Amino acid sequence: MTSLITDDTDGAAPRRGPLERGFPLPRSAPPTVSSTLHRLSSMASLRAWEQRSTPALMHQAILDGVHARHAAEAAHLSVAEAHVRWSAWAAKRLAPQRPGVAAELPVQQFLNVHAAFAAALAHEDQRVG
Repeated sequence: MTSLITDDTDGAAPRRGPLERGFPLPRSAPPTVSSTLHRLSSMASLRAWEQRSTPALMHQAILDGVHARHAAEAAHLSVAEAHVRWSAWAAKRLAPQRPGVAAELPVQQFLNVHAAFAAALAHEDQRVG
């Protein structure tokens, strides 16, 4: 006898039909060129955001008392790479964007963070050399 619930005639495991518990089962679509390009674009945007935000986060961490080496390690960068990224970021904010408007980055903050990176780099040089 056939069960109205399971559609099996011999007591075997029920067959899976197009509906599971009353809801249509989604079918996984094969990746398309547009979905692949969308994923690629999303990853590029994420990478760009990370590259813009990492120097600012390292800057704030160092001002908050974190050792520059630890800030670099948290960003998965060497101290030298972190210093280069931070320097490019800081240079843009150190110069006033418009005449008569103060720079985004106070000179003393720049000097403090730069000194922290310089000390971490000097310490690395001593360990290597």
